[in-house]
Amino acid sequence: MSNFDVRELRNAFGSFMTGVTIVTAVSKTGEKVGFTANSFTSVSMDPPLLLVCPALRLSSYDIFESCDHFAVSVLAEDQQHASNTFAGSKGDRFAEVEWHADEFGTPLITGAVAHFSCSSFQKVEAGDHLLLMGKVEQFSSNEKFGLGYAKGGYFSLGMEHKAEEIAHEQYAQVGALVECNGKLLLKRTEQGFSLPQGKMQAEISSLQTLKNLLVSLGIEAEVGQVFSVYEKSTAGNFVAFYRAESVAENTLDGYEYVGIDDLSDVAFASSDLTSMVTRFVQEKRNGVFRLYVGNELEGDVR
Repeated sequence: MSNFDVRELRNAFGSFMTGVTIVTAVSKTGEKVGFTANSFTSVSMDPPLLLVCPALRLSSYDIFESCDHFAVSVLAEDQQHASNTFAGSKGDRFAEVEWHADEFGTPLITGAVAHFSCSSFQKVEAGDHLLLMGKVEQFSSNEKFGLGYAKGGYFSLGMEHKAEEIAHEQYAQVGALVECNGKLLLKRTEQGFSLPQGKMQAEISSLQTLKNLLVSLGIEAEVGQVFSVYEKSTAGNFVAFYRAESVAENTLDGYEYVGIDDLSDVAFASSDLTSMVTRFVQEKRNGVFRLYVGNELEGDVR
């Protein structure tokens, strides 16, 4: 046994951005099983091989350990529900998602970005997982964007691109929810608290504009995913907010860090900021961040 903190090691592994898959198989008696996995990799082109790693603690482990065939469905960006369903362990998961069988009778998740139907090629127990290598017998793919996963949360490249396009509108603003040590950086204004933000700079992306803004404020931070992109109808422009993590809780003139648990008591300068920060607090507690696209009153959360 190592002396590593298991959660810290898991978080370190989780910093590697991956796609999300559902691995499925059928038992000798016809029972369909499946689990969500982001540990998936291609192994070889000749022969065509891929690798997945079911855990020994998996309730369906014996079926994967003895299966002759299995399948991998690479999920699309709108299939978070399927991912969450097969990450759970209760009920008939196949009743909650659309699926169809390949020629071997193995379930494939309908609407996925890619499907791989495999025969079992090699199985090796490694620590607390099984290295299940499959030979690809059939496959299919399409032009959809895949569902991404990193640091305990989903992300969508398609929605990120859409957000970037919207954020290039003329006179757009760009800002950030800057987090540090369980606190959020807020700006004091006469109307109430706001967030670090500024006007889009010409000829550069919203992301680079934000990075320049943070540098100008003396904030050293790692900028992450887009969190909200919405139109402010009263001003007729778009606002894009990113999540960011500051490396140090520096004292900044006109700004202060407020504990995330205390944000519900903060009076913000506008209702859209109140709504966005409220969602941030909820999603921070749930450990899954999403992207909002719309206006200050209504929109889609993906």
